Amino acid sequence: MDYFPILLLILGLLIIVLDMMVVAFITPIGIAFAVLGLLLGFGVNFNVAFVLSLISAVISYQLFARLIKKETVDIGKPKYTFELKGKKGKVKRIKGNEVWVELEGEEWIAKPLDDVKEGDEVVVVDVDGVKLIVRKA
Repeated sequence: MDYFPILLLILGLLIIVLDMMVVAFITPIGIAFAVLGLLLGFGVNFNVAFVLSLISAVISYQLFARLIKKETVDIGKPKYTFELKGKKGKVKRIKGNEVWVELEGEEWIAKPLDDVKEGDEVVVVDVDGVKLIVRKA
């Protein structure tokens, strides 16, 4: 008795169970191993079984991606930093070199062009990555 197909099937099932415990999205890989193990167990040629397992992985990936996309709920309008230019905010706190600005209900790290203190109103003049460049309003 050949143990290779059984080991592939067990490996595939373990990967699927692992994916249920952690968010890794490796279920299609587990399905590919399980299908390969089953097909080899039933005596299908390795090359044919390998191609069919890859096809099953792609199909399962597409199905899971659609399912995840359908069930994922957007909790709000995403904010893009380039949309923040010209907006006014308030300096919430200063810790060392870090200046935190509250802008539209969210806190952002900022680099001030002027000397600012907590409570000052500032306006966003530019954006550097996720850091706002601000000056006093």
